[in-house]
Amino acid sequence: MDHDSTVSDRLVQLRRRRGMSQEDLAEAADLSVGVVRKLEQGGTARIETYHRLGRALGVRTVWFMTPESPAPRVDDHRDTVLADIRSAVNPPAGIHGRIYPDDDVPPNLALLGRAVEAVASHYQADRYDDVARLSPALVRSAHMHVAALQGQERERAVRLRADALQLTGRYCIQIREHDLGIIALRDALTDALAVGDQGLAAAAIGQQGWTLLRQARFDEVEQLCVDTADALEPEKLTKADHGQIAAWGYILMRAAASAARNNRPDEARQYQAFARSAAEVVGEEIDTAGHMKFGPATVAMNGMQNELIADHPDRALELSEQIRANQAAATPNTQQRYALDKASAHLKLRNVEKTTQIMLALKAKAPVWLRNQTTARHLAEDLLEQAKRMPSSDHREIADFLGLAV
Repeated sequence: MDHDSTVSDRLVQLRRRRGMSQEDLAEAADLSVGVVRKLEQGGTARIETYHRLGRALGVRTVWFMTPESPAPRVDDHRDTVLADIRSAVNPPAGIHGRIYPDDDVPPNLALLGRAVEAVASHYQADRYDDVARLSPALVRSAHMHVAALQGQERERAVRLRADALQLTGRYCIQIREHDLGIIALRDALTDALAVGDQGLAAAAIGQQGWTLLRQARFDEVEQLCVDTADALEPEKLTKADHGQIAAWGYILMRAAASAARNNRPDEARQYQAFARSAAEVVGEEIDTAGHMKFGPATVAMNGMQNELIADHPDRALELSEQIRANQAAATPNTQQRYALDKASAHLKLRNVEKTTQIMLALKAKAPVWLRNQTTARHLAEDLLEQAKRMPSSDHREIADFLGLAV
């Protein structure tokens, strides 16, 4: 198959090679014939649609991905807003290395540590404006501390810089500034490895995997996470430190997520089973490096999402009933993603009312987070499509909030 051809050409060729008509493919993928025709005529679709087509045709989801030039950006306002973060995370480099502004303030590791915790709290509370405002100064201060200190103090400064960079990278990914986020996360990983902090290294690698998942780079994420998990795997789970077990299990969850999205269900189940074993040993949700949590509830939520991706919304909701009692133990971000997954599962089962209730609850509880979620926009679009005649006031409220035309 010529991978330099367009997606539409490759889809037509593969469908014919499988001996299927457009109607046959639409039925096998549980899509409308109109969607198949649109794609074969050069149209585009969501990742979920390509996932269904891949399953029906027996290929990985990434088979449909092809390099394209990015669409031109009309509004450069975001560049202005992020200029300070860009300067801190990706400064110019000269003959003697990266160039940072001079800072005459004496180092204070205790103060730097409190600043890292403050930015982490803002991030978990979805106060993204505060993260954007504080993280550039935090990263620059961390650079200054590393340059000014020696010995054990410098090692602690490097660890705090890794923490500051991975938090900044997570924020950039959340607002879909993926390339900038990857730069921050790679530097965070370099620092974490320099001081031998496996937990922080796993956090940086896992977050890097997250942004690559958003770019549909599923094969790369799976390989990245499998290689990392092999390096982190404890010799004996029952005797290993819980922090090491959590780092290993967290990376395996990311591997499972990538395999599930790439139509590799057997591999996804295998990775998820290992992650579940790690969570069982840990026993409860524990705080991990990178201001995250790992434990049975977080792993179960990941498994529920994998069932949803595999087009089993009924199984996903069955799992959600088992999670209900322990969901509050996960981080706020994980809980919000879990709620959005439940909304997706209900909509797949045509329960518009339940989907609407969850979306409105998220709008009230986590408005900034919700507005930054592509899945939320897709759900709102589907709610509008399923509306009979005129959309309800609730659906118009959700659409207006997410900036969609009704």
